[in-house]
Amino acid sequence: MKVLLVEDEKLIRLFIVEYFSKQGAAVVEASDGYEALSLLDETYDIVLLDIMMPGIDGYEVCKLIRQKSDIPILFISALSEDENKLKGYELGADDFISKPFTPSLLYAKCNALLKRLNKGNESLDVGMIHIDEDTHEVFVNDVEIQLSHKEYLILIYFIENKRKILSRDQLLDHVWGYDYYGDQRIVDTYVKKLRKKLLEASSYIQTVVKIGYMFDPKE
Repeated sequence: MKVLLVEDEKLIRLFIVEYFSKQGAAVVEASDGYEALSLLDETYDIVLLDIMMPGIDGYEVCKLIRQKSDIPILFISALSEDENKLKGYELGADDFISKPFTPSLLYAKCNALLKRLNKGNESLDVGMIHIDEDTHEVFVNDVEIQLSHKEYLILIYFIENKRKILSRDQLLDHVWGYDYYGDQRIVDTYVKKLRKKLLEASSYIQTVVKIGYMFDPKE
């Protein structure tokens, strides 16, 4: 695991680096958002991103990263209120851990997140949809469509559970994580965006009133 750690508190960086290094992870440190952005030319498996930092905060860093990359982002912050978490998730963060925390818990969350996001290494063909799971390229009738990271994860989860009714809670737990406590409406927002991008295959996603959604490719 190669990690970009963005944290302005030196002591926190030290104990994270010490623990992660013992587990065989390589950690590149950045003490503020500007330094983090300058280091993004390298390839990382995950970004650990503090929110409250001098100069440019974690929210803005997350937003700028998402303009260029789908790299997994895990927020580290003392801001534990639901609205702060919701803002982070809406900007494209994948998970969240509140201070104080143990480095072992942080490491476990990183592993769980990477396993969840990197599941599967094969191509999928479902109806009009073709997906290369290695590159995350998605095609509808041979036309490539551009999906955000969350939209891609939702589509994969739909395909894995085709013709099954999935509740909004199930989608939240699988895509946003079990400790997400924000508004369920974020699921509807992302499904609406995904449906629009699927072009002729948009009808595959069916709304189940008062419950959630069902993916039926009508093969």
